[in-house]
Amino acid sequence: MEKGVISLGEINPQDIENRGGKATNLAQLHQSGFNVPPGVSISSKYYVKMIEQIPEARDMLKRLDTTSDFEDVLEIAAALQILVKLYRMPSDLKGEVESEIKKLKHGLGFAVRSSASVEDRADISFAGQAESSLCVNGIDAVIEATKRVWLSALSPTVAIYLKTKGIPMSSVRMGVVVQEMIPAEIAGVMFTANVVENNRAQMLIESTWGLGESLVSGKVVPDSFILEKKSKKIVSKALGTKESIFQYSKTETVKETTPLLMRERFTLSDVKLAEIAQIGIEIEEQMGSPQDIEWCMRGEEIVILQSRPITTLR
Repeated sequence: MEKGVISLGEINPQDIENRGGKATNLAQLHQSGFNVPPGVSISSKYYVKMIEQIPEARDMLKRLDTTSDFEDVLEIAAALQILVKLYRMPSDLKGEVESEIKKLKHGLGFAVRSSASVEDRADISFAGQAESSLCVNGIDAVIEATKRVWLSALSPTVAIYLKTKGIPMSSVRMGVVVQEMIPAEIAGVMFTANVVENNRAQMLIESTWGLGESLVSGKVVPDSFILEKKSKKIVSKALGTKESIFQYSKTETVKETTPLLMRERFTLSDVKLAEIAQIGIEIEEQMGSPQDIEWCMRGEEIVILQSRPITTLR
């Protein structure tokens, strides 16, 4: 019988239905030698079990799959979330998670993220649809954050998103990834193709101070760099305003004003930029297609937080 909670190192590529796109991508990178934060995967079987144990939820999912009225979709999804909020998390899940996360470093807590069966695929990203939690401390908090991920997967927003993609909501299996938090001093995203110009011969890298939360949520204007992929020569760079910096606290991230001197200089040297670009090229080769990569730096160390196929290239 398959274990419900396993380390990233134990995941196989064919596990995508139970582990989700994010977990299987991270596992592939980890197993290929890339610097990925240690973590564990919570199987989507627990999510499926929850749905099976709430008969009304099963009925609502069927109605969501068959209706084409968007007002009905919003109403049913909202009612579905209320039902799931009352669900009591199983004790065996808590026991499995506790056993596995004891093997991870607890210093800054954990990042708890969605890993759905429809997430980070070549034809659909699902990016930003489900909830993530940072600086999660303690087993009870991890379990609650896991439930929030499940809850967000059944939200009206996700219901509309899936409806526009022609994907039945009942077919989605939601896994969860729990990883060690990294004390990032610089964070960013890297597209191994220039998505603005639809140019596969170029790369686009954005970066900011502190955690990447401010960048991926659009709360800060980052530094921006375009490079030739083959030579890693810098084509252009633009200094971002980087008004805010997100830092760690014990149980949450804290937004602070970026000091003026840090705002007025680039986050990355040309040498470090080329190093990050090279890692992106190697990840693209490993994954077999242009990638959208989240990364961060701890001192001089470059850490890969996640990678997904770019779905917007023509």
